[in-house]
Amino acid sequence: MKRTTILIAIALTMALGACNRKNADYLLPEPAPGFVTLQDGHFAIDGEPWFPLMLNYKAFIVGDSVAPAPWYTGSLRNNFDTIAAWGFNAVRVCLDVLDVNGDTVAMFAATRRMIQQADSAGLRVMLLIKPPFDNQWRDYAIGLMHRLADMPALWAYDLMNEPLYFDPEPNRHKEDAVSIVADWHKLVRTHAPHQLFTVATAEPIEVFEWDPSLLPVDFLEIHTYHPLRVQSEMWWYSHYTGKPWMIGETGLPADNNSVSYSDQVRFMRETYDYARDLGAIGYGWWEFQNYPDGVNFEAQYTGLRDINGQRKPAAALVAQLDSEYKASTPEFPCNYYNMLAYRNVAVTGTVTDRKGHPIEGAVVRGWNEWWGVGMNTYTDADGRFRLVSNDICVHFEISAPGYSKQKFDRSPSYPADLQLPDREREYQQMPLTGWGPSDGRILPHGSDERYEAPTAVEASIGNITLIRL
Repeated sequence: MKRTTILIAIALTMALGACNRKNADYLLPEPAPGFVTLQDGHFAIDGEPWFPLMLNYKAFIVGDSVAPAPWYTGSLRNNFDTIAAWGFNAVRVCLDVLDVNGDTVAMFAATRRMIQQADSAGLRVMLLIKPPFDNQWRDYAIGLMHRLADMPALWAYDLMNEPLYFDPEPNRHKEDAVSIVADWHKLVRTHAPHQLFTVATAEPIEVFEWDPSLLPVDFLEIHTYHPLRVQSEMWWYSHYTGKPWMIGETGLPADNNSVSYSDQVRFMRETYDYARDLGAIGYGWWEFQNYPDGVNFEAQYTGLRDINGQRKPAAALVAQLDSEYKASTPEFPCNYYNMLAYRNVAVTGTVTDRKGHPIEGAVVRGWNEWWGVGMNTYTDADGRFRLVSNDICVHFEISAPGYSKQKFDRSPSYPADLQLPDREREYQQMPLTGWGPSDGRILPHGSDERYEAPTAVEASIGNITLIRL
């Protein structure tokens, strides 16, 4: 390892060590009557287990009230009653798009009334607000928390949605992310002493910057979608982050044409069961109603109501989920190491700590020369990885929960006459259904040779050393 890299890693270790010592003061909220708390790694209310079945709901503050997203049909209260009738017991209200010139007193009052409406419908609220990065939104968060601190129906704050995609700093250092979240956690503990706190994370490559194992949150709320991704991502989060976790967002878009409504039902059933098998403490679906102006098919059709407000069949499954669930041993994802069934080439290597001990669960990401296609894999118990791709990877980024990061360029040695079909394959280009065996399931399962890629031409990039933080 180069001297400069070692110095950077040592500095990072010292900074994170200070953060972690400071974070030891950020305890879980004291239990209070009627409030949701964490008990033995699970949610509980007044000592009784509580499993949130949560639906994501987009809303905006208009004047002195909270209004449904303009593509939703019906009033706010009517929508909440509908959601509760389907069998959900929680909503994640996304109120993170706010007017910088808004009347904060009116905004606080509107949010309070919204939570009261949800409560009267039988729903508890997770509230996503604008991240308090700057002084204006920090003051807003403090004022809002004060105004809502006495409301048991508000069970959790989500102060950042998917940092991987929405962090305003494109190259965030781990120690910076930890320090920011530690400050946010202190805000919640000080100004909302009985409510829980989380940050919504996306793919496992969040570990490169917003390392979920280091973030001082009460629980992790993860977002995962495409059928080829959800199992491997849930497996990684459940095994390597060391925190209670729930599914905050998942969903299969269905227009009952290219993707049938019955496929959406099966996806909900399978992802719910798999999440429970892996120990998830909650499950959330994106979103309430189809969004006709979404940027892509996924954004347009994941709703449980169509654009006319008609219920899709998946909504009827919700009331059956808890009662039908039976614990079983989770099945290891057959595509865990080769998510998209790449087959052309493979980069191999190992990831170890400074003493040469293997690091299991490290995330290995590679990109082709033009940064147009990226792919991930993970290290096994011996610290080994095999990153299979359809194009040659030359840009790499590697980290593991609780460890430093390595980012570098390297050109593996392959034969000059190498053939590379399907070089531009990315998960967005893959079919949403039809990847499982012909038994009607949506998620890959069992023993599937498509993901093994035994004929991929291999080249090694050697050992990568990470430093424990």
